[in-house]
Amino acid sequence: MIGVIYDNAYLEHKPPRNHVENPSRILAVIKSISDAAIIERPINNVDDWLLKVHDPNYVRQVDEACGMGYVFIDADTYVSPGTCRAARLAVGAVMRGIDKVLGGEWSAAYAVVRPPGHHVGRGGRALMAPTQGFCIFNNVAIGAVYALEHGINKVAILDIDVHHGNGTQEIFYEDPRVLYVSLHQDPLTIYPGTGFIDDVGEGEGEGFNVNVPLPPFTADDAYMKALDRIVWPIIDEFRPQIILVSLGFDAHMLDNIANLRLSLNTYAHIFRRLRDMIGRIKGVVFVLEGGYNVDVLGRGSRLLVDIMSNKDAEVDEGVTQTDPRVMARVNSVIRDVVSVQRNYWHLT
Repeated sequence: MIGVIYDNAYLEHKPPRNHVENPSRILAVIKSISDAAIIERPINNVDDWLLKVHDPNYVRQVDEACGMGYVFIDADTYVSPGTCRAARLAVGAVMRGIDKVLGGEWSAAYAVVRPPGHHVGRGGRALMAPTQGFCIFNNVAIGAVYALEHGINKVAILDIDVHHGNGTQEIFYEDPRVLYVSLHQDPLTIYPGTGFIDDVGEGEGEGFNVNVPLPPFTADDAYMKALDRIVWPIIDEFRPQIILVSLGFDAHMLDNIANLRLSLNTYAHIFRRLRDMIGRIKGVVFVLEGGYNVDVLGRGSRLLVDIMSNKDAEVDEGVTQTDPRVMARVNSVIRDVVSVQRNYWHLT
């Protein structure tokens, strides 16, 4: 079964002016799934865990900004008086989900949270990105550390947000206990401008960072090909005990913040594949990242809950097809990723 972790405090993270990352996103999700899953509250006391991932000076600066009212801390990222509580409870939601999965109560958890987190590194902006990309604390990264300190030896993070999780990559770049796999739009065409094929990790972490940068207008058929050729074989070979998913619905064709062309069919494929891994792994924790079309957020979240609950789930969209010229570029990316990652994994 899948359970949901949510708190109304997430609504108090409010932009000072019009902003795509606003409370309507999470309201759409909860409206769509409130009758279909158990909803639990986050863990409250997370400060010690923040400091296992983030620099104390960064946490202090965020807290000071929250005390200033409604302000932008960079060109994209804002805080409001309710942001610091919301951001801490976003971390606490992931921790609660991990507890439920590791305790055997749930096979999967969905942390319906905001603000998102995967662009935040140890000290805020990560890997020379121009902004923090709407993010305050790295919810998934803190969750991975929490799992590692609660009896887990190997964590896989699958990032399917349309943007590269530069903060998550930075945090675990030298850590072989955490496999980070990201499929994202080509960084030369979109924020944050990171996530290249040759970024494979360093030191003991070499080989445990996998980037699959896809050209604009990549559709379902090409994306699923990348999953089948690269992502699933590497995760299977790594044999994680738990999988954390940075779940962005902004790779969907109706999301106007990016240029991939996925339908919900690709998301359904991912959800079913992860569901089928349960039994070999302790469970899956999905953590909401991006996604700015409220209709897609709602329908996609309901699809997630239904599939992970083993209910019949129909996708009300056709499978999208990649233009042949774009597919040629996708095939080239796949070849290049396989060539690099074959140094570490048994890819064909």
